[in-house]
Amino acid sequence: MATILVKNLPEDKLKELKRLKVELGCRTWAELLVKLVDLQKQVILEKGEIVEMRSGVEGFLKLRDAVSSRWKGEPSVLDESRKSKRHETT
Repeated sequence: MATILVKNLPEDKLKELKRLKVELGCRTWAELLVKLVDLQKQVILEKGEIVEMRSGVEGFLKLRDAVSSRWKGEPSVLDESRKSKRHETT
């Protein structure tokens, strides 16, 4: 197993790493490193971003309702939306 040597690490960063090691339940620095690499791959959203996304979805649903109420005949709005999504992927 390889050994990692870290030099000239600022004291505040070392404290933060020690705190993360405890919070994430890591017994070794290697376990912490593995968890940090795995966490980097995950998408972390802040509360403000979630609120913006939720309002965007609600706005889209209102628009869908407005279009659907005025849409007459076949195909339905949903069918057209699905068709356009298939077109975008090809």
